[in-house]
Amino acid sequence: MGNLNLDIYIKTDAIPRPDESVDAYETYMGGGGSAANFSVAVARLGLGSRFLGSVGNDQFGDMLIRELESEGVDTRFIKRVSHERTGTVVVIVGLDGSKRMIRYPGANLGLTPNDITSDVMSGVSHVHVALGRVEIIEAAKRIAKSLGLTVSVDGGTPLARKGLDVIKDVINNVDIWFMNSFEARELGHSENVVRAAENIASRVEVRELIVTLGSRGALLLRDGEVKYSDAFKVPPVDTTGAGDTFAAAYVVASVLDLDPIDKLIFANAAASLKVMRRGARSSPRLNEVIDFLESLGYAKLADEILNKLS
Repeated sequence: MGNLNLDIYIKTDAIPRPDESVDAYETYMGGGGSAANFSVAVARLGLGSRFLGSVGNDQFGDMLIRELESEGVDTRFIKRVSHERTGTVVVIVGLDGSKRMIRYPGANLGLTPNDITSDVMSGVSHVHVALGRVEIIEAAKRIAKSLGLTVSVDGGTPLARKGLDVIKDVINNVDIWFMNSFEARELGHSENVVRAAENIASRVEVRELIVTLGSRGALLLRDGEVKYSDAFKVPPVDTTGAGDTFAAAYVVASVLDLDPIDKLIFANAAASLKVMRRGARSSPRLNEVIDFLESLGYAKLADEILNKLS
């Protein structure tokens, strides 16, 4: 559940000052939105996937829905609104793969708690909410838990900036909470990421707290114990959507009931493959992750994943 956007990418080595123009090395566009990226990544990794969000009643909304359907994502519950245009994001990509984004939420704000029903979750085993709107997170968590489903949240910077005092009640009882290192430091009031995560976990009841660390990998805090997995060293092209790919792979690994470290390794592998490609929707397919793991000496883990999926 969350946003579905049209992403417009501009690759450049400089940000223009007022009244200045700079040259771009490349421009391209495609589907985006953290939750939509997540749903595509899950489908590519071999599990069924459904998306709930809101788009405009315009050509971009049509295009984005067709794109999800082509990936095998269930789009039956996507909401169309006529009073707003489909959400758009301009992504400025540096030559090192880093990104800066300018967001126009548009029709994404048409998604309301009333759109989240038990029918939307029929046949689902896990619900992932990827946006910072507490009313959507609360509605999704309440209904999912009443149906016995597990829940994960990736609220991003908009959620983190609300502060723990505001969001702790809505996050309590979530199974997996994803955040990046900036968000962890913001919420945990410490420049030390591990200490920040521990501070957060001392005030919020979540089963697993995941902090992604970019090129340094990711850490998991569960039952008071910290586990860490390093990232795989790859040449970055575009980091947009890497966190969404990581979260999708981690949730897939959780549904398959892998060990905690194996979940981190699988998620890091999927995210590493993604950053070598342009666009938020360039997450890898299962066979690509399996081949990548086997090439790096993780054949046992690759076999376990394949066996569980079969």
